Amino acid sequence: MRIAILGGTRFIGRAVVERLAAEGHTLLVVHRGDHEPDGLVPVEHAHADRHDGTALAAALKPFDPEALVDISGMNAAAADAALGAVGPPVKLVAISSCDVYRAYDGLHSDRTTDALPLTEESPLRERRFVDGPEYENLEMEERYLPRGATVLRLGAVYGEHDYQRRFEFVLRRVRAGRRRIPVGSGQFLFSRVYVGDVAAAVSLALGGDFPGAFNIVEPRTAPYRLFAEQILAAAEVDDVELVRVRDDLLPSDLALTGAIDQHLLIDAWKARTVLGWAPVDPAETLRASVRWHLGHPPADASADFSEDDAVLG
Repeated sequence: MRIAILGGTRFIGRAVVERLAAEGHTLLVVHRGDHEPDGLVPVEHAHADRHDGTALAAALKPFDPEALVDISGMNAAAADAALGAVGPPVKLVAISSCDVYRAYDGLHSDRTTDALPLTEESPLRERRFVDGPEYENLEMEERYLPRGATVLRLGAVYGEHDYQRRFEFVLRRVRAGRRRIPVGSGQFLFSRVYVGDVAAAVSLALGGDFPGAFNIVEPRTAPYRLFAEQILAAAEVDDVELVRVRDDLLPSDLALTGAIDQHLLIDAWKARTVLGWAPVDPAETLRASVRWHLGHPPADASADFSEDDAVLG
């Protein structure tokens, strides 16, 4: 297929491009040109502001895509520009997040709002823009779903090139040689998914007619303390102690190891049965991800462990 990808140079987009290129598709990656890191798969690029509908349509017209994968939709304006740039025959896949569920608002407002696990039928948020004025997946979904798109609602995505650095709460202490890490009650459940498995879900969605929303998460979710232990094991570190401390004394970057009122435990049964999606071995993808992150530490990693020392003391 000829597939246009909006936002294909960072993390999720990069993995999607690698997967689809390996499968033999012809790709056009449309982005502003701000991020073109080394090692990208050699495919055609077009530089355009995806919020500018006229410029986006001009970039897509010569390519004449059969499918559009929108990885950077984020809000109504972005979705409207993308949908206005392609005609009805174009197959649509859009990346969303499980932040659309009401439980996500409960997490941010310290309330328990929903029973678990969350399915595609769970209540959606009523409060909007909880993550800032430019980021609202509910708006994006409201544009794409009526057009027959496949919308993939992702859990916490981890893997190589993760700019959110979801393992840093453990790995920055490992790199610094810390032997004791304070943790809280450690019972928070936050469903995760490996970035390569997200790319596999995109590939499956492109291969058939699957309108609607699909949760994309691993079938098992370790509570946060166990998650920290799994990261340490993947880093092959066996001399670090996780020290239980009071939740209200936790360092700020360890807050998710404390008591959380609303868990985000998500069910992907629909994706498994309808799309035929299944993750590869999560133990292996975790090991591979941790190895990559240890080899690519963030340039701005903090070396300040005064909060750790205060609570451990």
